[in-house]
Order: sequence, then structure tokens, then C-alpha cells
Amino acid sequence: MRPEEYLAIVLRRWWVVLLAGLVAAAVAFFYSSTMPPTYQVSVRLMAVAQPPDYWLDLYAKNRLASFQDLIRNGDFVASALARAGLSADPGQVLGSLQLGRNQDSNVIQLVVTDTDPARAARVANALADAFVAQTMAENQRILEQFRDPFGQRIQGTVTVLKLDTASPPSVPVGPRTRLNTIGGLVLGLAFGILVTFGIEYFEDVLRTARETTRALGLPVLSEIRLARDRRSRRVEETMPKLVVLEEPLSAAAESYRTLRASVLGREAAGASCRTILVCGIGRNSRDAASVAANLAAALAIAGERTLLVDADLRQPSLHTLLASSPSTGLAEALLSSEERPIPSRPTPVSELALIPAGTLPAGTNPADLLARAHSLARLAQLRERADRVVLHTTPLPECGEALVLSRLADGVLLVVRSGRTSRSIAQRAKEQLERVGASLIGVVLLTG
Repeated sequence: MRPEEYLAIVLRRWWVVLLAGLVAAAVAFFYSSTMPPTYQVSVRLMAVAQPPDYWLDLYAKNRLASFQDLIRNGDFVASALARAGLSADPGQVLGSLQLGRNQDSNVIQLVVTDTDPARAARVANALADAFVAQTMAENQRILEQFRDPFGQRIQGTVTVLKLDTASPPSVPVGPRTRLNTIGGLVLGLAFGILVTFGIEYFEDVLRTARETTRALGLPVLSEIRLARDRRSRRVEETMPKLVVLEEPLSAAAESYRTLRASVLGREAAGASCRTILVCGIGRNSRDAASVAANLAAALAIAGERTLLVDADLRQPSLHTLLASSPSTGLAEALLSSEERPIPSRPTPVSELALIPAGTLPAGTNPADLLARAHSLARLAQLRERADRVVLHTTPLPECGEALVLSRLADGVLLVVRSGRTSRSIAQRAKEQLERVGASLIGVVLLTG
């Protein structure tokens, strides 16, 4: 995916990112506000070798590194606190204790954090004093046996000095409410972005042309934006509307002209495209009906004698394009034993004729009717009556009529509704068409 696609995913659910950031910032703020203030004091301890000597100084550094483990010992801490007359919990002191030392330095920094500034200072001084006392005794005992690499006894002393005397601090070091709030906001925003990508990954819908092409492996021949106002959209979803005729200067009409150019361009490239099957995906067949009607009208306006066939015998809708409701249609013609041509009706577009679906008798399955050899033969004869035949049928994969009619079509157009069409269902519909050898032209993406 390109960077702008990632950005589009985040912007599509910007409110998730913002909400996660605000919630995390609020939690961090209230948590920090309820925490008691903490104070921090430090004492520096330094090991000094006398007289100055390389080996003696090296001994001092090494012993300082090993002796600092004393401060992390629970028994040592408990003894130091008892000697200073403090009732602090040794475990709590160990949890708040920090030690810092540079490997090339003779200095240890002892840091104590507590909610009571006076107690923090007393604990730091008690630990420092106990450390000085114990390390002095240990150093004197070990120095008596210390030799340099040549076997000579080192003469001198190593003294541990307390460089600072801790005093109660007046300014707390925590909690850092502002910093914690900003940190919570940043972490919340990052979490919100991860959530948006997770939703996008698990959400099984197609949204953009790039997503559709990647999921189906088919080109998006045209993106058609539906009406924005609710009233027009409701009308558009219940009955087809000839946008290319009623609103010829609209963006949707231009999109249908683009679709027409793509279809005719395919034939110019050497592939036959006289019969086109328009098939929706999912439950709603109105979208595909609108695309079929407007594509047929666009072809007719371009001078092509076009025949539009409503082969959706379950939920027919193209008859609404006629001035009056027809009494018969495709269903009656296919059920009839007569060999007369299937009757068509004129439409508001001069070069466009419509064969409505008609009424199917109760108990008759549309897929069984269309699959009859007699029905397929009669439908195949429609190619001789027009330059272009546009078939509209029930959507895949729930109904199988499209699989039957695809045998008559030179190409199949799939209609996808952005934000509604399931990715997995669209892939299953494509696989069904490929299994019966259908020639897939591409996809029409409806947005808005």
C-alpha cells in the first residue's frame, strides 16, 4: 500500500484515533492528579586512595563496584535504618533506591525517592553513613593481603568519603502531570491508529478502487457517485434513474460515458462486446439495474441500437423506465411455446428498447427457466435485433441466473457498492463466474 492509502484509512476513522488519544490523556491526567507528590534526594560517595598509586586506585574502583552491592542487600538496609532509628520499611526503601556509577569513576551516587522529603533525606544519610562505616572496615582487612602483579604488598589506604549530606528537598520531582498527560495523548493516538488498521483489516468490505482491484484482480472501469441528498438516494435505490438523459452534465453521467468508452474500447482492441451482462454482488440488485439502464442509454445516445433486457425475474425494476407498466415480458415469452420474437418496448431514448422481466408464475424457479435450452436459444437471437444487448440479472452469489446467462454474454460487468459490498462475497462471485468460463470485463464502483 502507498502512504496516501494508509493516510486515507486513518482519516476515514479519524474519530477513533481522536477518541483514543483523548481518553488516554484523560486517564493519565486523573491518575497523575491523584498520586501523592514524591521527593528525591541524592548522596555521593567517593573512594579515595592514599597515597596516589595506579594499582591502589584500580583496587579502589574495583572494590567500590563490588561494595555497592551492599546497598542493595536487604539485611544491610534494615541494619542501617535500625542504626539510624528509622521505622521505614526496608523493602519499600529498596524499591525506591537507585544507584549510579561511571565505570571509570571512584564515585557512587545514591538516590532515594519518597513521598516524605524529610524521611527521604534521613534514609539517604543513614544508608550513606552505614556504607562508609562498613566499607572502611572491609577495605582495611583486604588491603593487608593485596599485592600488585609483581607480588609486592601495596602500601596505603582506601577511604570512602561521603561527599554530600542530604537535606529535605522543597520541590517534588513527581508526579509529572503535564508530561504524563502528553505521553498518554501520544500513546492513545498511536493506539487509535493501530485500532483503525485492525478494523480495516478485519472489516470485510470494499471501499476504494484500489482495494477492489487488489481484491478481485479486475480493473475498475468507472467510479459512479450516487446522489448525495437522502431523497434522491432513496429514489435511486428503489428504481433505476436514467442519469445520462435527465442530468447529462452531472458527474455521474460523465462516469457512465467513461464506462461506455471502456466497453467500446474493449471491442476496438479486438474483443467482441455485443452482449454485456451486468451483475450485482450481494442482496441488492437495484444498483446493478441502474448501471445496466444507464450504460444501455449511454450506448443508445452514442448511436448504437441497444436492447436492454431485464433478466432479474425475482425483483424486476427496469419496467419503471416505461411510461406504463407492461402486462407481459421476458418470463411470459420464455414460458410460451410459440417461436415469436420476444417483444420489446420503446423507451425515452430513441435507439433504446427494453424487454421487461414480466411476471413469473408461482412455483417456477428463475434459474431453471433461464437454463432451458429453448430459453437460451431465444435469448441468443436477441443479438440479431440490435447492435448491443445489455442484460441485467439477479446478483451473485446467492442466485445462479448470472452463471447461466454468462454463456450468452461477450463480457460480464460486476457492480460493487463502496462500503457495502463484502470483499469475501465479491471474491466468491468472481470465482463462480470464472468456473463457468465467463469473460469478465471489469468492475463498476458505486460510491457516495
